[in-house]
Amino acid sequence: MNSPILPENNPGIHDLASLQSALHHLIPISKDMGITTESYDGEKLVLTAPLANNVNHQQSAFGGSLFSLSALAGWGILQLKLAELDIKANTVIAGGDVSYSLPVFETLHCEIKLPENYAGFKDKLVATGKASISLTTNILVQGECAMAFNGKYVVKAIAPNT
Repeated sequence: MNSPILPENNPGIHDLASLQSALHHLIPISKDMGITTESYDGEKLVLTAPLANNVNHQQSAFGGSLFSLSALAGWGILQLKLAELDIKANTVIAGGDVSYSLPVFETLHCEIKLPENYAGFKDKLVATGKASISLTTNILVQGECAMAFNGKYVVKAIAPNT
C-alpha cells in the first residue's frame, strides 16, 4: 500500500498564519467551521471556532464539531513541531476517545499541550522516520473542561525524493 503524500502545492507550515492556511486548504471543513489559530508558544496550541458555524439543534456546540476541532488541534501542533524539526511527514489520526462534560454555548475554545513523552516521540521519529503519540485536547468553557479528547496520531516522514 502506498503512503499518501501531501499535495505539491501544500502551503509550508511554520507559524500560526501558515497553519491556519494549511488547515483551510488541506481540510476544507475547517474553513466552514471557522477555525482560527489563536496562539502557540512551542508547547501549547489554542484553536477557536465560532458557535454559529458549529451549532446543533439544542443551540449548543455540535459534538462532531468539538471532536473535529480537537482532532485538528492535535494535527496542528504536530505540524508546527515537524516544521521546527524540518521534517516533512504525513500525519494521520489513528483513533480517538472523547468525553463530554458540559454543553458549549459560546465560542469553541480548544487547547492542546505537548505531553511529557513528546521527547521520546521526537527521538523515535528522527531515528526511524515513523512514530506515534497520544495527545489530549480540551474544549474549555470559562476555564472548565467541557470536553476532553485523547487521540492517537501516527507520523511518517516523507522521503526527500517523494
